[in-house]
Amino acid sequence: MNLVLLSSVAHHRVFHFMPGYSWGEIIYNFIAVYLMFTFFLTAYSIIRMYILESKCTGYKYGRKRLKELQSAGRLRQVPLYTMEEINDNKNLAVVRLSVFMSDCPEKKKYAIVLPGGGYAHCMTYQEGYPVAAKLNDMGYTAFVLEYRTRFHCSPYAPMEDLSRAIKHIEEHASDYNVETKGYALFGFSAGGNLAGVYGSHYHGYDDYGTTKPGALIMGYPWSNITHWKDHPYWNIWKGLMGAWLSERGLIYMFGLFPSKEKMDSLCVQNLVEEDYVPTYIFNGGWDVLVPASHHAEVLVNSLESQGVPHKYRKYFGLPHGIGLALGTRAEKWIDEAVSFWEENTN
Repeated sequence: MNLVLLSSVAHHRVFHFMPGYSWGEIIYNFIAVYLMFTFFLTAYSIIRMYILESKCTGYKYGRKRLKELQSAGRLRQVPLYTMEEINDNKNLAVVRLSVFMSDCPEKKKYAIVLPGGGYAHCMTYQEGYPVAAKLNDMGYTAFVLEYRTRFHCSPYAPMEDLSRAIKHIEEHASDYNVETKGYALFGFSAGGNLAGVYGSHYHGYDDYGTTKPGALIMGYPWSNITHWKDHPYWNIWKGLMGAWLSERGLIYMFGLFPSKEKMDSLCVQNLVEEDYVPTYIFNGGWDVLVPASHHAEVLVNSLESQGVPHKYRKYFGLPHGIGLALGTRAEKWIDEAVSFWEENTN
């Protein structure tokens, strides 16, 4: 008798826990609460990201170093295309190489810094100049490439700009006092995608006939650009952001209706082979724009399966776009990355 009574009470509590509400209203309320909760969680993550970015990217440090080099006559900013080429294609006018010249008399390897921006713009002041300034302080000549983005972009235009930068540096190696072999590409977000593609045989150094990079250094790389199609998110807003970012970058690169073949050609994990360039990757554990689980870690798995030398660091609680990560637990990433670069090119 007691069992029957308990069963009746449990049934009443499960199916009548919201008196006066129909199942449709319960589901509606549940969805509304879910959407509001995930929206505010995502909004908090984005606001937190921008606040942290403003403090840790080294924006002021990069600008200060830029002015110091300019005063010392060691800063150069050069176009990579001739006036004739620019007259034929106006989009080439936006491409620029900023040179942070080292004052070290010894000839050393050089680095090219590739800022992110989702192929919509270049985060030059946040991820370009500060990183180049730090490398310059470490005794390296560092180059910051502002490649074609947004409506200036076209299929594989950033890769073409990078190849042009490398050829320019090699042609002026004695002027820049750099070695032409063993250089590193430091790429962030979409710049990481650019570095990753260029480190392969497909739309990379091999296709453009340039020297193979000695190392790829990737910060929170946007490496798996079709991830949102393959990996559902429990947070719908996070998924929508991933779709928007990916589609925006693809549209600027390939137009409104890119083929699957073209989309796959920018997914770096598809391009990794046994002779792929040694790769260092770091990522924040709270990256809502380019989640490590769908990008960096997918690439790491591919590197491991092909036996490519690599190192991966994931820093808990840090968001996207942290650049130098000054004042955070990831601040030493650049020292570790440079050590990795030197170890794999000596």
